[in-house]
Amino acid sequence: MDKDLNENIFIPAEELGMDPSRFAVDPNYWYNEMYELYKDSCHFDNSLDPKLTNEAYRPIEELNSRLFSVLGRVGYFRWYALTLFYDETIHKMDDKKKKYNLHHQKTVSDPVSLDAGANLLHAIKNNKDLVNILKRNPVVGHMPYLFDDENFMAQFELESRLSNFLDVGVSGAEIYTNNNGRYEIIPQKIKEKDIVLPFIWANKRSLDFFGKFAKSLADNGANTVVGIFATRIAPTIDGKEGFNVEGYEPMSFNPPLSFNF
Repeated sequence: MDKDLNENIFIPAEELGMDPSRFAVDPNYWYNEMYELYKDSCHFDNSLDPKLTNEAYRPIEELNSRLFSVLGRVGYFRWYALTLFYDETIHKMDDKKKKYNLHHQKTVSDPVSLDAGANLLHAIKNNKDLVNILKRNPVVGHMPYLFDDENFMAQFELESRLSNFLDVGVSGAEIYTNNNGRYEIIPQKIKEKDIVLPFIWANKRSLDFFGKFAKSLADNGANTVVGIFATRIAPTIDGKEGFNVEGYEPMSFNPPLSFNF
């Protein structure tokens, strides 16, 4: 029977008398190309095209406290969230949603044995696409005064943990100035940098802000911009969002204290 012309037909290179090593791709070349593609996309005129905005949740059977639970984009700008949370006051809870909430609680809200920061850093190290961006010229933006994320201290700790991890200082960089309530980006602080914007909650308000700020940073000289969120607050099917997080607030992102006697 003849094969469909649209069906891929693979023939081993050896059967064609060719050296298969000639077809191997240098990993460094591949990752550099992927970085350049993302860099270019951050500078497209339509980098906030809403048709490109999407997100994907990790299946419950693959949940892991040390991997990102949500990967998303605002336009072309990528963002990552460690956990996913369903507000029980607006969602019809089922076993699946309860498992996401339990995973969230164990990952970032356990007050006893938790190191939420270590879980986040482990998730970063296990996402090759993100590492490919952050290994180059990273800068962590100083966010608590620019964006009120409902939890000032946790946001500041998240920023500081990321800054130490990426070896760019003890806290986020001042990448903007406040001139009588008007915030202005400092181009020399972001030029050819890969900017990381840390947030606690990923919801409509913070994601809208992330996208607009990311585009402004790219337009003013940043190479790339990514968002790192502790938790994605899941909207309902019709787009409603709740914010009843009592008992599920992220705990400290600082390293846990240790006592040696």
